[in-house]
This record gives sequence, C-alpha cells and structure tokens, in this order.
Amino acid sequence: MREVETRKRLGKQLAEARRRRGWTQNDVARRSTRQPGRLSEIENGKANTTINTLAEAGEAVGLSLVFIPQERFADVMTFIGQPEPKTPLPTEVGSVYEEVFIPDPSEDEEEPKHGGL
Repeated sequence: MREVETRKRLGKQLAEARRRRGWTQNDVARRSTRQPGRLSEIENGKANTTINTLAEAGEAVGLSLVFIPQERFADVMTFIGQPEPKTPLPTEVGSVYEEVFIPDPSEDEEEPKHGGL
C-alpha cells in the first residue's frame, strides 16, 4: 500500500512541476524519451516505473531524485510546500488464544465425578 502512496506523491510532484512551467505532457515527452501516455500514468500514480524513467522525467521538468533521511522527511515536505504523507499507524494484532483454547475450570467450578459417592 505504501508503494501506491509513494507513486502518487511522486507523480503529483512531477505534474505540479510540469504545470508550473506551463508545459503539457507532450512538451515533457519531447524533452525526454517517454511517451505522453506513459507520463500521464506516472503523474497519476498508476505506473510502477523504473528509477531511470522517474529521474529522466523529473530532470525534464527541473526535478532531481534524492534520498532523504526519514527523520528529516517532514521538514523537507514542509520546505517544498507539500503535505507530509500520512503513514498508517500499526494496528494491534489481537490474540486468538482465548478463541481457540478453553481454559481449565478452577477447582471450585469442577463438576462432581460420576460413579462415586
């Protein structure tokens, strides 16, 4: 799921950079080796593309791919005017122990044994 969010975020940044220049996808295609249809898929987060393709399309609109330390990611996103993506919080995984295993009755709850006094 996180991969889809990353693709959408990168595609949105690519589209915004292209629009800031007043360019169409055809303009970017002429400045790169990518087809306009492929650029559309990338911008909409639908293409699981290679790093080389992302870098080439980004460079065509003045962007660079870089790694950012996670502890600085929020600062960078704020700096470039982008909202920090929401990361799903880990959910607590319950135990099925109580559902599968029947606890032993305590001595007070034990039923009397049959066949004896």
